[in-house]
Amino acid sequence: MPRRRTVPWTAIGVGLLVAVVAAVVLVVRGGAPSASDRPVPVVWNRESCAHCRMAIGDPSYAAQLITTDGTVANFDDVGCLLRYLDERHPTVHRLWFHHPSDDRWLGADEVGFAQGATTPMGFGLTATERRPGLLDLAGARAVVATRDGGPAHPGAMP
Repeated sequence: MPRRRTVPWTAIGVGLLVAVVAAVVLVVRGGAPSASDRPVPVVWNRESCAHCRMAIGDPSYAAQLITTDGTVANFDDVGCLLRYLDERHPTVHRLWFHHPSDDRWLGADEVGFAQGATTPMGFGLTATERRPGLLDLAGARAVVATRDGGPAHPGAMP
């Protein structure tokens, strides 16, 4: 008489559990990659600016855009990011600006911009903590928009 094979119920149960968990994750996340709520690390001197294509070497003036679909774009100059926003109109999830002297990022809701620095692309804006006397994001966009006759969209805030 042939020997009956036993079903490995434990393996089947684990497989079903993994499939159910994966399905729930896809439904909750909508099946699409999620956009980060934190800055994504930049590989200094290895990544290029999404606007001007120069290497991003000096964190002091770096900026980062994260779109709603999770795309990350890095910039070597605050002005490059602001020009990119006005020219390409991406769907913004988060904007990050690197602090000029500390190894940390500032969100769009906490940043102010000082003018007059020598920056990689010459826009002259440095991001720092918001305080009286500094430009807000709209003011910085207006400065960049008027430089070299660039497009002006003062009402187009992300």
